[in-house]
Amino acid sequence: MPTFFQNKDSLPPELLARWDCAVAEYDRVLREVCGESETKGLFFYNATREKSALFWRLLNGKEPLPMPPPTNYSYPWYEIIEEPGPHRVGDIGFRAYGKPLGAQLAELRGTDIENFLFIEQCGWRVLSHNTAAQTMLDTLQSGEFILDDQNRLMAAGPEWIVQYREWPAYRLFVQQYRRQTLPRYLNDTLRLVDKSSWSWTNTVVVGEPKDGGVELESDGWFLEKIS
Repeated sequence: MPTFFQNKDSLPPELLARWDCAVAEYDRVLREVCGESETKGLFFYNATREKSALFWRLLNGKEPLPMPPPTNYSYPWYEIIEEPGPHRVGDIGFRAYGKPLGAQLAELRGTDIENFLFIEQCGWRVLSHNTAAQTMLDTLQSGEFILDDQNRLMAAGPEWIVQYREWPAYRLFVQQYRRQTLPRYLNDTLRLVDKSSWSWTNTVVVGEPKDGGVELESDGWFLEKIS
């Protein structure tokens, strides 16, 4: 759980000068989001300001967004809204998607089939998906599968169109990316690949940079706003 600053006294003068305004705006935004709902208040309000991404944003002179952004492991994901993509994502919950919902939850959602993908532990509603995505879903729901299946499914280019609340739609797609590891960690890294991480499919060693590392290339998931 990130801590954005240690305490009020640790802040530099330029941030300390915004403290009172940030406190007032933080409380206003939370009242607007939560209304009279005690449940929403418990979910959104972080009384420990040192751990609040929203408060840190206000303290740095930025305006609040018109509505809460998606979250990334429970923290506001401002970058996905404000910074150009694509944004690499690693934790996606596929297994529940496409399965029947219980009667009570189906009534609340207005659909009898699970139509959310949980990206970085945040629910995004699925608007559509391509044939490769459906093949991947069918394979997941069929039971056991191996790394070769994942490599094949990812190489086929599965793609979903997803949306968080009223924010614009995003494309969830597969793209190659590169990362480095140290030689002593290479075998451990490749063993993780063998454990069927969807973020590390089709992994190959592509080079050895001069700094002594090992460069790997993999297929991974990315989110990009649809313009």
